[in-house]
Amino acid sequence: MEETIENLVDYVKYIQELDKEYVLSRGQGQDKVLLPSVFRLDDRNMRLYSNTTAKEFIEEFKNNSVLYLDNHTRNIDNEFEWIILAQHFGVPTCLLDFTYSHMVSLMFALEKAFDYSDNDDGSSVVWFLNPQKLNLESINRNVILNLSEETKVLETAKYPCVVTAIKNNSRVVAQDGVFVYFPQESCELEGIDFHDEFLKKVIIPHKYAKGILASLYTMGMRFKDIYPELTSVSKDILLKHNVMEYYRMEAENE
Repeated sequence: MEETIENLVDYVKYIQELDKEYVLSRGQGQDKVLLPSVFRLDDRNMRLYSNTTAKEFIEEFKNNSVLYLDNHTRNIDNEFEWIILAQHFGVPTCLLDFTYSHMVSLMFALEKAFDYSDNDDGSSVVWFLNPQKLNLESINRNVILNLSEETKVLETAKYPCVVTAIKNNSRVVAQDGVFVYFPQESCELEGIDFHDEFLKKVIIPHKYAKGILASLYTMGMRFKDIYPELTSVSKDILLKHNVMEYYRMEAENE
């Protein structure tokens, strides 16, 4: 089920009317499939990375990241906590990020709004997920699986499932993040036969993206709130400039 929105009021109204079981969401600047980067395909419909390569990525990350980690993070001994950490620093993994914050998801979806041309006919999207329904079908549990405490159940997962773990970096904390774990040979979430029972989708045509991002800025949303790092300072400076220019142009066109 999908719905198109044109402004922030539409989005808030959609959230208010959304079934309360849909507690997770994911924003995307483009309407691409819900599949982790490690399972994505090339132009020949072949996987970009083999299973062996995916494992090597994590081992290389472990070996080369130690110098940059604090003492707590350096002592991680859970494989999935390493995968989560690697995921947030750009390593292709079997995880797909989701968040409990539907407003953070909207910010993610509109992050590049001021890069779109006026005649861009593309769309951003926000996906909404019912984790209880998905996990009940996948691992026969209606709760989010904590990988810091238990991982063996993943061996029998029939479909992707929603997981969490100790929040070992500031991005996961700031984004209120959880993950969907994909077993080997999984298809995209929206390709699962019963996806209508746990997935919903909001479409945001790019022609409305600037206006909605400007509204988010007016409401106090900033990139530093979801990326707690120095680069977000410069992103917020540019965001402020773009929003002020947008409102100036809107006033001139009235």
